[in-house]
Order: sequence, then structure tokens, then C-alpha cells
Amino acid sequence: MKRSGHYGWISMLCLILLGMSSPLLAKVVYVSPQGDDLQDGLSWATAKRTVTAALQTALPGDQIWVRYGLYQERITLKNGVALYGGFRGTESSLSERPTFPRPQPDPYETVLDGGQGGSVVTSPTTANRAYRLDGFTIRNGSAEYGGGLYLTSSANLLTVANCTLSGNRASRDGGGVYCYSSSPALTGCTLSGNSASSGGGVYCYNSSPRLTGCTLSGNSASGDGGGVYCEYNSSPTLSGCTLSGNSASFGGGVYCYNSSSPTLSGCTLSDNRASSGGGVACSSSSPTLTGCTLSGNRASRDGGGVYCYSSSPALTGCTLSGNRASDDGGGVYCDSSSPALTGCTLSDNSASFGGGVACWYNSSPTLTGCTLSGNRASDGGGVYCYRSSPTLTGCTIAYNSASDDGGGVVCYDYSSPTLTGCTLSGNHASDDGGGVSCYNPSSPTLSGCTIAYNSASSGGGVACYSSLTLTGCTVIYNMANIAGGGVRTSSTSTRVRNTILAFNAGGGISAPALSDFRHNCVWGNMPYNFQGNIGNPIGRDGNISEDPLLVAGHLLPGSPCIDRGDNSVVGTDTDMDGEARIRNSTVDIGADECHPPIVQGYLLFNDFGASLPLFVDWEIRAGGVQARTLLLDPDGGFVVANVPMGQFALSVKPLSYLRRTVEVDISRGSVLGLMVGLTNGDIDGDNEVTLFDFGRLVASFGSTSGDGNWDARADLDGDGEVTLFDFGVLVRNFGEIGDD
Repeated sequence: MKRSGHYGWISMLCLILLGMSSPLLAKVVYVSPQGDDLQDGLSWATAKRTVTAALQTALPGDQIWVRYGLYQERITLKNGVALYGGFRGTESSLSERPTFPRPQPDPYETVLDGGQGGSVVTSPTTANRAYRLDGFTIRNGSAEYGGGLYLTSSANLLTVANCTLSGNRASRDGGGVYCYSSSPALTGCTLSGNSASSGGGVYCYNSSPRLTGCTLSGNSASGDGGGVYCEYNSSPTLSGCTLSGNSASFGGGVYCYNSSSPTLSGCTLSDNRASSGGGVACSSSSPTLTGCTLSGNRASRDGGGVYCYSSSPALTGCTLSGNRASDDGGGVYCDSSSPALTGCTLSDNSASFGGGVACWYNSSPTLTGCTLSGNRASDGGGVYCYRSSPTLTGCTIAYNSASDDGGGVVCYDYSSPTLTGCTLSGNHASDDGGGVSCYNPSSPTLSGCTIAYNSASSGGGVACYSSLTLTGCTVIYNMANIAGGGVRTSSTSTRVRNTILAFNAGGGISAPALSDFRHNCVWGNMPYNFQGNIGNPIGRDGNISEDPLLVAGHLLPGSPCIDRGDNSVVGTDTDMDGEARIRNSTVDIGADECHPPIVQGYLLFNDFGASLPLFVDWEIRAGGVQARTLLLDPDGGFVVANVPMGQFALSVKPLSYLRRTVEVDISRGSVLGLMVGLTNGDIDGDNEVTLFDFGRLVASFGSTSGDGNWDARADLDGDGEVTLFDFGVLVRNFGEIGDD
């Protein structure tokens, strides 16, 4: 009996303890502008007047519900207490609160106004249970650190959700949020118009806050980090965030310093401003950006999109477009840095040096599978190198321009870039090197590259005044006004192996001497194949001069370049199509290894009189859809290699043309001479020619490029203006519908 009684008391004690910690005993404390702090706060009718009074009453596990209105007070959050704002004042459950995000202006806005008397919200001294701040506007804070939120180590358990922090300022760090050795979570928050010396929006010191779906706009720092500042081992995580219109000296959007490694995924950084690093600036740090867009950011000095000093950021699948730097690196600037860019697109960026990427002083950036197009600079429209050694693999460098040297890539003063399996096409330099230009003791190495349709005064494809190595490349259809349509070099240390130089205007290769020239095909260059004291190397060392039988950089079956290269200098494992570099026992000459069967044909651009695009997007449909971007010859010639066996469909929809899908069958071998006619007039891109297209044309009628109402797609005939000729194309093809 005693034992039974003993256990009975233990059971009763356990039940009491469980009851004390049970959520069923947690309460809601209500706050309203019409309340009274002397009331119990246990209903809307008996609500308290201030948030401070409610916090004093609340215990861990409790919630505080705050009705909309203005609360002029500064508060300290409480361990285990969830603080919710944005209520109408009639709700009986949290789910009845009006949902976020709210319309603006928010009719149920709950405002905590700090009256410039210090930080508006401060974390508790210690915390061992999760706590929350949700649904508030936090404004008018003014402090040395953390005008809006001042958070220390206890904030590791804090979640801030659906809050707006605006108009807060800090004389030193963290205008909106200050994090010191803390890692709070911010979800669906907006930080706007906050200011500080460092970290206008968010400041992190030895902190790793997590920001999800947040907007940081119009924040400013007189020093660094307009949107976010990271220092001393800080690694914040930003997912799906937007950073726009922020400004600072360094890092208009984000600044990373002293071994900080923030992670940004799916974020947009636009129209931010800084002296250096309009979008992102890194110093001795390694941020990671995945699937981010950096557009329209500006730097009055270096790094319109990204600025790197002694740093190793990693960018994967990012788009950098329309960024601008007055000095160097419109897209990316590197100084003593080794950023890694994978699968990124850099387009329409501009700078004095390095429109796309600028590399200074022992920088070794790595670009893999990237596209650099339409970038502009005085030198190095795509890439600028000074005493640096970037590595580019499988990249497309197209339509970039330089008012001086290096439309695609320029190298100065002991630079040694390595380009492998890259395509350089349609780049232009007013002086030297439409595709690649190198000066002083620089040693570029190009392997398996296609260099086509570039132009310059000298060295349309490549201009090199120092050591140059070309291995397994295809140099075709480039143009130079003075000399060296394909290649011009003044160095005697030029090595050209397994390379095609054909159909270049302004000459094939101009050089004083060639240290190593073997197993090349030189053909059809005008007005000469060779110029300089190099004689005629054809007929020795495996060099030939025969029509290479090329279409869009690919070897056709029967080409004399097949199995004619030198296996000892093969520079890549795969060719331009990703196929094995050696098909038979001997490598082919050029960037392409002929792997029949292939599909070769011509796109017929009806009703179009301008130069054809150099690249066209295709779909290969065979049990799925495979997207390809392929080089196109000026006559519309194309080659699709590495194709599925048997029957499949090829589908294409370029410019303002309707989709055309054709069935092909390679079960009996290559398909050659396929003609694919295209129908023009789809201005709005819906794959049919209708009144909507007429509307688009009428809206831009009479315009030329640069006009406010200019629409490039409405210029159907490609003559640079929207006229009656374009109207005629629409009338002729009205009612046409493209293929599926």
C-alpha cells in the first residue's frame, strides 16, 4: 500500500509538471490602441494599450496579438513569446488575421515607431525557446547600432516574418537590422529606406541570418553594404530575395569582408549603386550565388555587377545583364581573385576595360559553360586580362565589341588565358583582335575553339604580339581591314597545330615566322593564305590546302580534314559538340570531329534582307526535348551533330518567324541538303500571325533603333526601321500558324 501510494504521488506530480508545460495553458495577450494597460489583456475587450505591458505579462509559450494602429514605443522581445501584429481586432484565431503580403497602403498596418530614441526592437539578453516577431512595421529608429532591430546571440531562436523595416538609421552599423553573433530568420520582410555607416539594410558580424523572400530596397550606407553587410565569418543565407536601389561605397547590394561567405539563391539584384561592386563586393571572402539575376547595377569605379578583391566567389546559373562600371569590369571585376562562374550569362554589360569580365593582378577566374554576349568596352569587350590567367571552358563569346582592342578577349602584360572548347563569334574591335588580342609578354592558349565571323582593323580572328598557341581550332570567316583576317602575329613564338584557317577576308595568317606550324588546313583566305617571312608550309609537316568542306564550323562527310591531324597535340577530350575528340585512329583537323550521321541543311529566312543571326536555338524531339544553340552560316547553313538514332523531329523558331518542325530519319546515314523554309510575321511570339501582331507593328510604325517606340521584332525585314515593307510582310502572311 505504501508503495502504491508512493507511485500515486509521483504520477500526480508528473501530471502537474506536464500540465504546466502544456501548450493548452498558453494564453493570448491582446493589445489595442483603445486598450488600457491596467486591464488583464485576455480579450480584445480587455486589451492592453502598449506592447511593452503585454510583454511584461506574457510567459514563454504565450502569444501577443496587436491590433492595427500606431504604437510609439521601443520594445525588448521575450524568450518563448510570439508577437503578432496586423489584426483587425475581431479575430478569434490566428488564421483569421488578414493574410500577407498586404496591399499598400495596408489598412491593418501595425506600426512600432521608435521616435528616434534608440533601437525600436531589441532581442532579450538570453533565450532558450523560439520566439517571434510577425506582422509589424518598424520605423523611425535611431541608434549607434541597429536602428530597427538590435539582435545579439539570443536572436538565434528568433523568427521575424511579414515585417516592414523602413526609415531607420544607425550612426554606425545596421540601419535596418544589426546582427552580432546571431542568426535570426527573416521571412517575407521588406527593408526600405534605412541608412547606416555600414549595412544600410542588414549588418552581420560573426552572424548567419537567414533571409527568405525578403525585399531590400532604397537602403544606403555611407561606407559599405547598402543592402547587406557581412563581416568576420558571417555567412547569411538569402533565398528568393530582391535587392534593388540600394547604395554604398562598396557593395551597393551586398558587401562581404573578412572570411564571410553569404549564400544567395534565386535572388534579384537590380539598380544598386556603389563606387565599386554595384551589385556585390567581396574582400577576402567567398560568397556563393546560384540562379541569381544581377541587372542594371552601377559602379562609378569597378565591378558594375560583382567586385572581387582577394576573393573566390562562386556563381552558378546566374545572369548578369546591363550592369555598368565607369572603369573596369562591367559584369565582374577581379583583383587578385579567383571567382568561379558556371553556366552564367553575361550580356550587355559595359566598362572602360572588360565589359563582361575584367581580371587584374594575378587573378585566375574560371568560366565554364558561360555565355558572354553584347558586352562593350574600350578594351576587352568580353574579357580583359592584365597580369592574369583566366580559364574559359565551353564558353560562348559573341557580339561583344571594343572601341580599341579585343572585341572578345584582350590580354596585357604577362597574361596567360586558357580557352578550351569555346566559340568566339561576331565580336568586333576597332583596332586589333576582333576575337582575341594579346600584347606584351602574354601567352594565350586556345584549344578546340571556333573563331568565326569576328572583325577588326588587324587580326580579325586573333591579333597577337606575343606568344600564341592554337590547337585543334577552326578560324573561319573573320575579317580584317589591314592584315591577318584570320590571325595576325608579330611574334616568332607562334604555334598553330591541327587548325583550320579558311575563308577569312584580309588574309589567312600574317606572321614574321612560325615556330610550330603543322597538320593545318589553310584554304580560301583572301587576298592571301600566308603573309610574312614564313614561306609556304603547305605540303610539309602535315599541312594541306584543300576546301575543308565546312558548314557552320562542322566537317561534312568526305572532308579532307578528317583523320589528318596530329594525335600528339590533341588539346581536348571532346570536340565542339561534346563528341569524342578522336573517332577513328587519327584526330581530325579543326574544332569538329566528324561523327556521322549528321543533319545538314539550310534555313530559308523569307522576307528578310539583313545579316542572319549567328546562333539559332533548336529543339531535338525524340522521346523528350533537347535544346541546342547552334552556329549558323551567313547563307543559313546549319549542322546538327550528335543526334539520336533513327527518326526524330527538328524544331526551330528564330527571330519573328513561325515555328517550323521537320521530321528526319538518319537510319540510313546522314541527311544532307535539308531545306527548311520559314514564315515571317510573328511579332508577339505566339506562333501565329494575327491582329495582335498588327497592333505591335502599328505601335512601333515609323521607328528606328533608339526611338522610344522601337520594337526590333516589328522590323520584319531587318532593314533597321519599321515601314510599309514590314506591313506588307504581315499582310502576305496574315492568318498563318506555325507548327507545334
